[in-house]
Amino acid sequence: MAFDPTITDFTTSDTAITSIASAGTSTAKVTDLGSLRDADGDPVRFLHSSDLHLGKSGDTPKAFQNLVKLALERNVDLVVLGGDVYDSADRSAFAQLQFTQGLTRLTEKGIRVFIAHGNHDPVEANFTRVAPLPEGVYTFTAGEPQTFLMTVGATRLAVTGVSFATQKEEANLVHKIGATTVNADLRIAVVHANVEGLPGHDNYAGCSRDDLLNSDIDYWALGHIHDRTVTPMPAGRWWAYPGNLQGRSTKATECGPKGVLIVEAAATGFAEPEFVACDLSRFLRVEAEVTGAEDLSSALDQIGQQARSAIEQDNPLGLPTVVRIAISGATPAHPQLQQLLKGQDEFAETLAQFLPANTSIKKISLDTSAPYDRDRLAARPDVVGAVLIKLDQLRHTATSSSVLDDLIDRAASTIGSPARTLTEQALVLNTITPEEFLDQVERLLIEGLAPSTEDQSELAEGTVQP
Repeated sequence: MAFDPTITDFTTSDTAITSIASAGTSTAKVTDLGSLRDADGDPVRFLHSSDLHLGKSGDTPKAFQNLVKLALERNVDLVVLGGDVYDSADRSAFAQLQFTQGLTRLTEKGIRVFIAHGNHDPVEANFTRVAPLPEGVYTFTAGEPQTFLMTVGATRLAVTGVSFATQKEEANLVHKIGATTVNADLRIAVVHANVEGLPGHDNYAGCSRDDLLNSDIDYWALGHIHDRTVTPMPAGRWWAYPGNLQGRSTKATECGPKGVLIVEAAATGFAEPEFVACDLSRFLRVEAEVTGAEDLSSALDQIGQQARSAIEQDNPLGLPTVVRIAISGATPAHPQLQQLLKGQDEFAETLAQFLPANTSIKKISLDTSAPYDRDRLAARPDVVGAVLIKLDQLRHTATSSSVLDDLIDRAASTIGSPARTLTEQALVLNTITPEEFLDQVERLLIEGLAPSTEDQSELAEGTVQP
């Protein structure tokens, strides 16, 4: 049966009562689910996850099984999913079956599940549903916020959410939710959104931090950003991205432990969310510094020791790990490292002996240089000394955009057009400071002008324009 976006996936066996409640300048659809459990003294406890991306190859299905197991072990009252349950809008049959089976395990134990759709699984996508969702699972409709009210112990809890209608959602869905009002002790909002254009992800359903703050929502359960972010607001309120459930590459947003957040009610609002890893494999970017290494053997030892330490710290359970190693620093072994880099596989095999078992190297990058005595070079009566003196003068005016623009223009012939574009973007995004940019310029020029720092008999020729 083709999916009908007008059908809401909640069962009438809950004896739900639907009404329209006033919400300031907007209206909200409210459904009362009744009592979830008796007042046994336990606080409201829920699991927040998003960006499962089921249907993507790899360990994602097993990570979802870990999510289900964790929810049962921690005896949560509900699970909220902040979008992108599936990796693609067509939602493969196998992924749907995996998801439905997991939901059934949850709902059989009385755990309710609330789902917002995101850009990878929008409501209006055409797909064939292979099985109905089990009773106790509720998906938010697109367009306008929808609220589910319930009593959990002694707490009147409201869960409000809204889904993406299409992949490229442009509306500020957070603002729409924030405009609603519901009579409840605690409120949770579930939505797929990008807060203030966080980089690395499309700016769908963009919103501001003020949109989150200026509402009566106690916990914003967000999805879309794969980096885990937990941000406190006043009076026990939070907005949080749990990140995706399973890393998939050495892209920065895919690295590090991946999992879910467990959240409990506190005397006021909610306590700080607790991160629990659910991933089956780990991706990691390692930075290794070789400054001070006297030769190639010492450099390799330093790289291996630093990489091993970073991997063991990130992955104490010894999960299979894929790493990307970035090597930097000034060392006499710079030429030998460059030579090794020409054979990535051989270089990886050399470093692998230093690393923990179950570790594979995806890529090695090199940003090293030959060491030089800067004071000695600055005293040279040639273009090398003049360059260093000029750079020192520029450092005092590095905050001036005109000075930086002029320097980038002059360096463009050396660093090339693509590198120039990257440099300009890095400065705009504040991922590199003007001082760091000048340091890079200095190193590039010195490497070209003074390949040998010890032999002053070969003075570089040329002049420096003021």
